[in-house]
Amino acid sequence: MQTPMALENVDSCENWLPRRVMSVWRIAGIVHGLEGWQEHECGYTISNVDKVWEACMKHGFQPLRVPTQSKS
Repeated sequence: MQTPMALENVDSCENWLPRRVMSVWRIAGIVHGLEGWQEHECGYTISNVDKVWEACMKHGFQPLRVPTQSKS
């Protein structure tokens, strides 16, 4: 996901990601802290996907837009 412009000192969290892009795993940790959530998901179990998605959007994280090639 793309990080909000207000988030400072961000390059990328992994070497293969473009600038200002973070893995959802890391964003989840940030959003948990921002929201003050106490529950902890483990592995691929997420208690409420809609709640997490809405919180990500609320804090300015956006889905990564990947350009597609059109067939001519």
